[in-house]
Amino acid sequence: MNLPIGRRLAATLSGIPLRVQITAMCCSFVVVVSLVTWIIVSRSQEQVIQFEALKLADIVVKQAASARSAYSSLAVSKLKSDGLGASEFSADEHGHIPLPAQFLKNLSYRSQQDNNGLFSFRPISKWNLAPEHGIQDSFQEWAWQQLEAQNQRSPTAPLEWTPVWRISDDDNGKTLRYLSADPAASPSCVNCHNVLEKRPDVIAKRIASGVKPGNQWQLHELLGAIEITIPLDRVAALAREQTRDGLLIVLGITIIGLCGVCFIVFYDAARSHAATRKLAFHANHDSLTGLPNRFALESTLNDLINPSEDKLRKQQVILAFLDLDNFKQVNDTLGHETGDKVLTMAANRIAQAVADNGLVARLGGDEFAVAMPGKSVEHVNAIAGRIADAVNQPYEVEGYRLSLGVSMGAAIYPDHACTTSDLLRCADVAMYISKNGSAEFSWYDPDSDTNAVSNLVMKDELREAIDKQELDIHYQPKYCLKTGQMTGVEALARWNSPSSGFVPPDVFISLAEHVGLINELTRLILKGATDQCRQWRDAGYELSVSVNLSAMNLHDGTLPDMIREVLDSSGLPASALILEVTEGTVMTNVDRTCEVLSQVRNLGVAFSVDDYGAGYSSLSYLNKLPVSELKLDRAFITHVGTSEKDAVIVRATLELAHNLGLSMVAEGVEDAAALDFLRSIHCDQVQGYFLCRPLPARELDRRLPFIRQFKPVPDSELEPDQLMQTGLDGVPQSKAA
Repeated sequence: MNLPIGRRLAATLSGIPLRVQITAMCCSFVVVVSLVTWIIVSRSQEQVIQFEALKLADIVVKQAASARSAYSSLAVSKLKSDGLGASEFSADEHGHIPLPAQFLKNLSYRSQQDNNGLFSFRPISKWNLAPEHGIQDSFQEWAWQQLEAQNQRSPTAPLEWTPVWRISDDDNGKTLRYLSADPAASPSCVNCHNVLEKRPDVIAKRIASGVKPGNQWQLHELLGAIEITIPLDRVAALAREQTRDGLLIVLGITIIGLCGVCFIVFYDAARSHAATRKLAFHANHDSLTGLPNRFALESTLNDLINPSEDKLRKQQVILAFLDLDNFKQVNDTLGHETGDKVLTMAANRIAQAVADNGLVARLGGDEFAVAMPGKSVEHVNAIAGRIADAVNQPYEVEGYRLSLGVSMGAAIYPDHACTTSDLLRCADVAMYISKNGSAEFSWYDPDSDTNAVSNLVMKDELREAIDKQELDIHYQPKYCLKTGQMTGVEALARWNSPSSGFVPPDVFISLAEHVGLINELTRLILKGATDQCRQWRDAGYELSVSVNLSAMNLHDGTLPDMIREVLDSSGLPASALILEVTEGTVMTNVDRTCEVLSQVRNLGVAFSVDDYGAGYSSLSYLNKLPVSELKLDRAFITHVGTSEKDAVIVRATLELAHNLGLSMVAEGVEDAAALDFLRSIHCDQVQGYFLCRPLPARELDRRLPFIRQFKPVPDSELEPDQLMQTGLDGVPQSKAA
């Protein structure tokens, strides 16, 4: 009767005692485990042996090259400086030692004797005249071809050579053969070999060997190679012996009891679980401060904004962004190591100030965020005050007493945003509103949100334009009415955005202020304007240059250092630089502005109040600020010929300026009538389209000889149409221009 195989096997096993079955199963398990372990360990050891052999070969190559280099620089160079030197016939020449190449050959012989057969090395070359150091076997021919494929004719810099190696079986067993390029490393090496190749006896040997004679090398070309030979059988035998002994121990432990294996498995599982927890912690926390990172913050916000069914219902979430003020100055002045210590201290202070009221996370750099679910606006205002007080406390680091500030902004879910990404963006906008203003903490204001998609694109373009110095600078001349002489120019930034075309200065300057690029933009314009003015002065034109400053520049304590560096770099006298500030920027923080302007004024730089009359027109600050010039806003100049009120304002402003010891510049002169009126009241300086429109530096260079001086023409000598349509620089103008 034929039974199925399974039933027959079960019938056979039923006649065998259970203990025998268990013993047989254990033995089978041990045999299988041992066999698999042997295979895995053997393969692993082969790879380890190969890796260690390659590492040893690399070390030998580097040590041989270092020894030859030391020999060449210490011994050969010393003898050459003493009037002797190195020679291939050093045995027959008094005061000479072997050439570096001969030294390397002798070093290889000595090394092979001293290392007890662990390795051997020797220099070889297609061009070697010594037969035992030439290309002798198939490996050397193959490896040399691989090195020649990496060679370059006339390389301009050292090449990145990749060593060539192969494990071969020969009479002595498995052997690693390793060939590393030994290029022409110095001009003296190149010259020596090139001279040698021109000798008649060498040419004859080349011809006899079938090698083209007269080869001439250049620096970094392939000249020779170092061959390393490492026998592997002795190491492999030792590894097999160690493997066998190890497996016997494993077998003994396994036979004694499989419980030990189970224990190891459980122990390893516990370690893996701990490692997983550690990796999860690092994935969600900042490595420097130990605070949660951006990923953890976004995950927390997602859980709060989109809770699962088994969690609490949705609640109000307030997200605050924090940015440390003046931290970049700490990094730039004292280094990143000190900056990291300050950053860690600030992070601890923020975390202590928030305590259990929310999640504090570090977003990167000097930016932090605090997520506060279920907190009221009043509560968050109080927390922000505690954070500001904590961050503003002095930092004692490495003997320095440092001060930082903080700018904070907050947004509310769901009032301001309904998604995590939008909430993050709104909080970021609120923080920049605070950073650009005078308050330490601001709430998100939709009316102040300029972060449209087009603006986001423009931000990246502006950052790239500043980094690549792709902004243009146009220059508009200023004239002295008394002499008709050009006294200086005003530098005006111009930018063509790749996506938006021409962008008005007030737009991209405001954008630079918002994204924290205003210092870089100001430095770029200052550098370009002072360099250009220096060139004009070197050409014989005694001009000054005026550059406009932002309110953020005036509130930044690094402005004096920036001005000093720019002047030192360009070589322009400080008296030739005029910095223009508007009334609005001055009045934002008069005390801070006066302090910064005074520091810059001590360098010898002059200041001008731009757009005077268009802002606060407070007379109190004129007495405090170290200014020497008023620029009357163009709104009063445009209709001065037809408006008696504007004429009265212009006269009064001029008299005020003179009584305060200041000069006055009338900007926006667009017709002859305005120019004639300003001349009649003895205004100091003028600028405007009627005199000359802003021009690129190259165009102004071309026209300077013709427009540096003008002679005012009485109105009676020009027709009315001519007064309106022809500028003094000879270019047709119009008010619309």
